[in-house]
Formats: sequence, structure tokens, C-alpha cells
Amino acid sequence: MKDYFLSVKLERCDFNQSKISPKGMVRLIASGKNFYFNEEDFANSQDFLKRLKQGDELKICAELLKDGSFWVQWIYHDTKGRLEPERKFTLTEKQQKWLLLAFILTFVGCYWSYFSILHLDVNFFIVVSMVIAFGAMMMGISYIGEKAYRYFQRTRPKHRKRIKALDKVIAKQDIIASDGEQLIIPNIKTIPLLKCMTTRKKPTIPIKDSKVQRVRGKIKLHHVDRIKVHSRNSESVIIQISCLIDKHPFVLSYRERLFYSDHNLFLADDDVVELFFWQAEDKCSGPVVLGIYNHTDNGAYSISGQMYIGHQRTKRLALLITGLISAFIFSIFAILSISDVYDNGNYWDKWDWFFIGDTFLGMGIIFSLIITGFAFLIALFSNLYILLSEKGNSSYQTYFLLQQQCVENKKTVYVTELSQ
Repeated sequence: MKDYFLSVKLERCDFNQSKISPKGMVRLIASGKNFYFNEEDFANSQDFLKRLKQGDELKICAELLKDGSFWVQWIYHDTKGRLEPERKFTLTEKQQKWLLLAFILTFVGCYWSYFSILHLDVNFFIVVSMVIAFGAMMMGISYIGEKAYRYFQRTRPKHRKRIKALDKVIAKQDIIASDGEQLIIPNIKTIPLLKCMTTRKKPTIPIKDSKVQRVRGKIKLHHVDRIKVHSRNSESVIIQISCLIDKHPFVLSYRERLFYSDHNLFLADDDVVELFFWQAEDKCSGPVVLGIYNHTDNGAYSISGQMYIGHQRTKRLALLITGLISAFIFSIFAILSISDVYDNGNYWDKWDWFFIGDTFLGMGIIFSLIITGFAFLIALFSNLYILLSEKGNSSYQTYFLLQQQCVENKKTVYVTELSQ
């Protein structure tokens, strides 16, 4: 993601943790643009945010996200201070002790595993000690890896560029461009914002006999809970929100997602939202929230169930997985074919090449048929679920209804996918 340097005028700042969801996240609306960041990324962020008033001119460095919003890297105000990231990689005394312990665990675990395999006879005690040593080694490696990642984040050229740009802004060396928004900073290269902010209008499908219900109004948050769910091999976090929309109670939940180019669903008290939901005909259970469109910041979010396969979401991932599996399998074919040629005298005449070609052709046809069969079955069951299940069909329709809202509001057509 590219960095943009902007001069904007503050319209709204939502940072009161009792009135927003998710906890720890902040939203700024300035000059018609949406900016987000996590409080923990900046020291004393609450003090700075409390000093801000509507109409304040802010200079912001931020990354452009897929939905057209921005993720803040630093904020500067001429008189009220600034929010800036950690400039250098530092470790507290406690972290230094833990890092030393992690190195010791990693070294001891590696050495004992290596020594046990090569020089000791296998017995129950050795097996148990190797398991403990391996666990200690993994703990040490994970802690060292986390600190190494932090070190990389603080020393990479992109971070140094941001700090350099902030120092130039503090020194009043920046110039506001002719558009009145973008900052021109000497020796800092940036991409014009207008080239990346074009609205892409995608055709929306006509939806007939839809069972998706909707309600629009101002939202009032009551409870926002983070629930940790422990499974056999992993841990996930469920965000559960209890709210009122024009006196209609709703409870919605979704799995917290890791941030990269999408952020979690952001809601604040008095936001004007349009909620899409499905209600079973017997009405024995409550409404199932399938999507939310926030008219305050024009964020579109679909909340689909585990069984619903989002075609738009899984297309690139499926292609990547298929490519990696194909590369692995064909590399195995190549190794086996070449080893056969070596075993037969390593002559490399035309018959050897024909043999390799026949192997690749035959195995390639079989592999392609297997992959095609899997793809067909996945698409078949996905479409059957969408066709036969009322909830699945409503989830599928909600995705296109959210796209239609984006088109009507002349915003970037992008729907953030969240899972239940």
C-alpha cells in the first residue's frame, strides 16, 4: 500500500471507547475522507484527540485501503501536537530479559533435539524430553521472530521515509498542492491521489423476490464484547455487538479479522446505518444480520456464514493455492523423470526427452482432471447452497445490494467481507 500526504479539515472524530466498535479503534472524517487507526499504535493518543475540534486543519500521512478509506501513519497539527509512530526500535529491560531467555530456549532446544537424534537411543524419556525441547525451541523462535518483525518495521525504508516526511512538516518545509489537499514535501516522492480514487461502477444483478429485509436509521450501541473462542489448534476472536436502530434491537457478531488492506466493521453512536438481515419464517429465532452499509462513512460490510462461499473473496486465494499445488506436484514429476533418466545411463537422447514429455503429458492430464473435478464440486455445492438455502440466497443477494449502495452513493465499489 502506498503512502499519501494530505492536508484535511476535521469534520468528525470518533474516539470515545464507550460509544464505538471495535474497542481501541478510532475514526476521523476529514474533508470527506475516512481515516482509521488503532490507539495502541500511538502513545497518548486520547490526550491528542481530546484537544481536536471540528474545523481543525490536520496534516496526515496515511495508506490507501481497498475500500477507499485511509489507515493513519501519523497526524500533525500546528498547535495541538501530533501522533507519531515509534521512531526507533527499543526494548524495555523486561523485554531484553525475555529476549535473552528466548535465545537460550532456542539454542538449548535445538542442541538437545540434534544431540538426541544422532547420539542417543530412543526411549520414553528421550521422546518426552525431545517434545519439551521442541516446544521450548518454538516458543523461543516465535518470540525472537516477533521482535525481529518489530525491528524490521522500525528500520525499513518506508518507515524512515514517513519519519523524514514528518520532520519536514514540523519544520514547515511542506507546501499544499493546487488541489488544496495533497502535501508536497521536498525529496519525498508520492503518487497523485486522484489517479487512485476513481469510482469503479460494476454492473449489479437484478434481484427479484428477495427475502433480504432492511432497516435504516441512527444506531445506538449498548454492548460491544470480544469473545475468545478456543478450538483444537487455533484461537479466534468474535466481536459481538448489541445495538438499537430506530428502536429495533439487533445483535450481530463477526470474526475479528487481521488487518492488512481491510479493517473491521466500525460503528459509532448516531451513525446512520442501513442494516440488511434475514428472518426465518417461523420467527422462532432472532434476525440474522447479513450486511451493513454505514451511510456516515460509506463503508459496506457483508457478514456471511461459514458455509457461504464468497466467490469474490475466494477467487484469488483459490488460484494461488492451485498454482502452489501445481508447482509442487509438477516439480515432483520432474525430479522423478530426471532420476529415471540418470538410472538408465544418463544418455539424454531424444527418447529420454520423449519419456519426460509423456510423463508430464500423462500426469498433467490426470492432475488437470482432478483439479477440474474439485473446482466443479466446490462450485456445485456453493451454488446449491445459494439456490436451496434461504439464508444462503439472502447472503448472496446482500453482497450485490451492498454494491448497489456503493454505486448509488458514488463511492468505490468495494465490500469488506466478514465471516460469522
